[in-house]
Amino acid sequence: MPRPTQARGVSSDASQLASWYASVPVVTRTLVTATIATTIAARLRVINPFMLGLYWPLIWNKFHIWRLLTGFFIHKFNVKLFNIIVMIIMLYQYTVDLERGEFAGRTADFAWFIVFCMGAMSAVTWLTQTMCLAEGVLIAVITLWSLHRQEQIVSFYFGFKFPARYLPYVTIALEYVLDHGTIPFGMVYGWMAAHLYYYLSVDLPSQGGLNYIPTPQLFYRYIGQVRRANAQTTSSGSATTSNLYHQRPGGGHFWGTGRTMG
Repeated sequence: MPRPTQARGVSSDASQLASWYASVPVVTRTLVTATIATTIAARLRVINPFMLGLYWPLIWNKFHIWRLLTGFFIHKFNVKLFNIIVMIIMLYQYTVDLERGEFAGRTADFAWFIVFCMGAMSAVTWLTQTMCLAEGVLIAVITLWSLHRQEQIVSFYFGFKFPARYLPYVTIALEYVLDHGTIPFGMVYGWMAAHLYYYLSVDLPSQGGLNYIPTPQLFYRYIGQVRRANAQTTSSGSATTSNLYHQRPGGGHFWGTGRTMG
């Protein structure tokens, strides 16, 4: 009879989906899930979107402390749903690439990178009252990804190819054009935060300086990590890079990455 077969098929698909979801690295899984859940809740008006943005006057005066978190999972209100879906796909691809590459076995360090960038972005949002910073988190991840692969060739729209170091600038410029000349402050803040993290945790230690933003012990205690034997690590334990990881060829998809979409 077909019904038991269909039931088994549905159960098998659900099991495979659950297995895939469980296999996604924890930081990527948490970040993407929170972004999707917040986007759905805001789009369906389950929660008033204006209650989710990072807005300092209400944080100080009304104690809306949840905005310090939800503001990084919500996109600008005028962004079309298709563009949000594209950005979430990009967020997943670049984040999982970093977590399985440079940050493999270093979950606490990767979580600290995300938290550091969020903190840096929130500290400057009062300048422009930027409320929606999901795009900023995306650019922060893309920027760090590109800094570790500066000469890798990536593909953008219409097969346009260029070194990975230009990817954040091209993405920000595209957003500027699509938004009719409005400066994407959230993306600019994300770019600045990622560069600050890279300079303080990678550049300075590699030149014999100190790591001024080491991962707090609290992250190691509650998240934990196991270091890779084949990774080069600074003396402070931050920003490892596997030699094998940098030797892979580049590819691309519609907004630019190291993968080839088939």
